[in-house]
Parts: sequence; structure tokens; C-alpha cells
Amino acid sequence: MKKTLLQNFFYLPVIALLCACGEFGSSGSSSDFKAQPSSGLPYSAYPNDKAQNDSVAAYLAKGIQLMVHPYGKYTISFDADTNSDAPELQLYRLTFPTDSTYTARQVRNLSAKDSAGRWYYSFDCKESDRAYWAATLSDGDSYYQGKVSNFRFTGKGAYTDHVSLNLTVVGKYEGTSDSVAVDSLAALILARFRASVPSDSITFDTIYVRYASAHPSLGSKYPSMFPWIAGRSSSDRLLTELGGWPEKSGPDVYDALDLVLVYYINTDNVLGLSSVFGGSLGGGDGSTVVIGTHYLYHGSVNSQKAADIVFTAVHESGHFFGLRHTTSTSADLLSTGDASDSTDGIEDTPYCKAIVFAKKSASAAEEATDAVYFRTMTMAAAVNVNSCPDADNIMFPSVTDATSPIFSNGQVSLMKSTLELYPH
Repeated sequence: MKKTLLQNFFYLPVIALLCACGEFGSSGSSSDFKAQPSSGLPYSAYPNDKAQNDSVAAYLAKGIQLMVHPYGKYTISFDADTNSDAPELQLYRLTFPTDSTYTARQVRNLSAKDSAGRWYYSFDCKESDRAYWAATLSDGDSYYQGKVSNFRFTGKGAYTDHVSLNLTVVGKYEGTSDSVAVDSLAALILARFRASVPSDSITFDTIYVRYASAHPSLGSKYPSMFPWIAGRSSSDRLLTELGGWPEKSGPDVYDALDLVLVYYINTDNVLGLSSVFGGSLGGGDGSTVVIGTHYLYHGSVNSQKAADIVFTAVHESGHFFGLRHTTSTSADLLSTGDASDSTDGIEDTPYCKAIVFAKKSASAAEEATDAVYFRTMTMAAAVNVNSCPDADNIMFPSVTDATSPIFSNGQVSLMKSTLELYPH
């Protein structure tokens, strides 16, 4: 049986973010044609993501989503099409009256800067909170008809590379299979985070242990006498209401990375959950990483060693700070809808061709399951995960026999750039 690390890879809508932006308005050109996002925004671009993102590129003209953070400096770029004039990039702020609808208000038009055969569109953001925007392309009279290839969305933040951790215990702590107490588990988590990155990159300052039962307004919802199962309803999978607490303890706690420790997650073989790229520090949508001391398998609850729980915390936090799996699973590709993103695109992380081949060879029924869940004999026979070249990387999508998984230098660099975009 293979246990699988799973991240919550879907776009998470937000409700009417109230933002104060300081530099909106036209810049460079002012097309009469308003290229309102018309595609339904099926694809999202995330700052500094290095995956291939072919679908994002294909839909850019008629609308993709962007996630932006306060005071971030952003650039969208793609290869110049020698058969077309450079289009105008139009930016729209999105609000979400309901989970299934959005409204778009135009905030800026940008002209391209041509450099070394690429078109660049740069803008600063002075939002008061994380926000969702849309980008479209206009040729002046209609949506841009030229080719968009080698799309990139980069961002540089204004915040520190230091961060602390909150470990919030939800419900009754059911222990580990090797009888490690909560405080000792917290110390192991902090030590593993520190050991996972070079000391001159990201600094994990400290870890605080909290108990949800002591929350001033939500404590009665999470009594300490019963173990807590996450995901029994769709609204409590990530327990984001526990993020950013306790606010009054100071910014080092309030703006910490919130790790929420539960009994188990109510999906077979799932050890942890996190929003990918969409995280925020200090509470709210996408602000938590959920890990279980146990996991569910065919109706049976299985305990884990402390070291396995610690590994899950670091892996899921990698997603929180912008890392994809080194090799995408079928579940990853189904959730994003972009078959081009079989790898994370980071130069110094290898990927497992055997898994990619297994996905391409699978039947429709098998493709509907995660390739690394190994829920079918065909998949199990097709791939030995321990033989994959990325099996010793923290962001490999399945538990392997690797004793000391690592982040690559490229992964650490991406996590650092993401942390510096998150206000804290």
C-alpha cells in the first residue's frame, strides 16, 4: 500500500476582497476595445511558477486569473510573435458575488516592452490584501489573435524571508505510533523545517503550539475530548478559520505559517492538505496546512510515526510556498486541466518518466484516479516509485523509501520568492 501526499490544487474563490490600490489607470496605451475576460477564467497563473502552463498561454488573450499580493512587483512575458504587433495587456480586478460568478472591473492597460525577442508587461500592486485579478490581451479592436508561447508570470515581494510556525492541535491529540508528545512533535517539525533549507535562504524563527479548544470564539466547536476528523464536510477540509490565531499575540504569531494538526483526513491515504500558490499568512482563505497524526485506508484508521507526520508537514508547506509535485499525478493534471504540466519546470528537479508514461498509457477509468495512489493493479505494476529519479525529493507525490528527502536549490529559491510576496 502506498500512502499519498495530496494538496488542494484547485482555485479557491474569494468573496469581494476590498482593496486599496495606488497605481491603477492607463499606462502606455488606451485601447478603445475593452477586452473584458470572456473565457470563464478556467486557468490561473501563479507568481514564479515554472511549469509549462500551455493552457494559461492559450487562454491569456480572453482571460486568465492572476493572484497578486500587496506591494508585489509583477511581470507577464511571452515570446514575441513576429507576425503580429505587440498587444496591449489589460488588467481587471475580480470580485466574487457567489462561488460560481465573478465581476471584473478594469484597472490598468499596459503596453509591451520588447527585449530579446520577448514582450514584457510590468506592474506594481498596492493592494491591502491578497487579491485575484484577470489579464487579457487586446490588439485595439478585438482580442489578440497572435501566438502566445513560453508564458511566464514573475513576482518580487517586499517582505522578509523570516517566518514562524503555529501548530494548532484540533480536538483530542491521539498521539503517534512511537508515542511522541505534542511539544516534542512541534520541536521535531521546527528542526526539520530548518534542516530542509540553507540557513541563508529562509529562516524559520520558532514554533508555537496552540489548542483549538482554547480559541476565544471557536473553542466550543473543537472540544479537546474528541479527536477531530478533517474533511467530513467540504467546508472543513482546510480549517482556515483557525488560521491567523491568536491575532493579539503579536505579528510573529499572527503572521506565522499555520499548521493544523488533526486526527486524520477523511479521504483514503491522504496524509495532508494545502492550497498551492494561493496561501496567505495571517488567516483567511488558503492560510492553513492540514496534517494528520493518522490516516484512513479502506475504513481502517492507521497511526503514523512522528517522522512521517513531520515529513508531511514539510511537503505540504512546500505546496503552500509555491511548489508543485516534481512529477505531476493524474489528480494534479485533472484539477488544473493542463496536460502540459507533467513536471514542475524547475531545472534542478528531475521527474519520473515512468509515471508520465503510465498516465499517458492509462485507460480513461485509470486516468480518473491519481497515478501515484496505485488504486489499480495496472498502475501498481507499471511504476516502482522508489526507482524514480525524484524519489528522494520532498515534493515527490508519494511516500518512498528515501530516508532523508531534500528540497533542491531551485525549489528553495522559489519558496523564498513566494514567502517574500506574502505579507508578514
